[in-house]
Amino acid sequence: MPLSPVPGEPDPQGADCVACGRCCHHGPRTVHLLVSDEERVLAHPGGEELLRQLTVLDPTPPGWRFVVNEGERCGALDVSVPGRHPCRLYEVRPDDCRMVEPGSPACLEARRLGHLGTSVAFTREARPSRREPVPK
Repeated sequence: MPLSPVPGEPDPQGADCVACGRCCHHGPRTVHLLVSDEERVLAHPGGEELLRQLTVLDPTPPGWRFVVNEGERCGALDVSVPGRHPCRLYEVRPDDCRMVEPGSPACLEARRLGHLGTSVAFTREARPSRREPVPK
């Protein structure tokens, strides 16, 4: 179930992310773990337990590992305190999550909708990119 939209711009340094949490409300199989993500989790104290509790291995090829999600929100999101949305994986979060920066199109979309929608532009652009001509 989506949350209510959040008006205004997010703090560019992420100070209001835990109070927002809209980017962590999305459909199942949205956040997958790469090998480097799994290694980062396993290197953390209690990492094996985090992987066991908070991820699921898809049995179909290629066998992606996803953060648990029953269709409403990320399974790593702690919703035990109303109005707070801390992540239980934050220190070792997957690259999929690291890409959703404050002020990125995905962040703004999640704030506007009350959940992460279909945006694929996760990172904020400092300036419009220029394409250099390809040498012939």
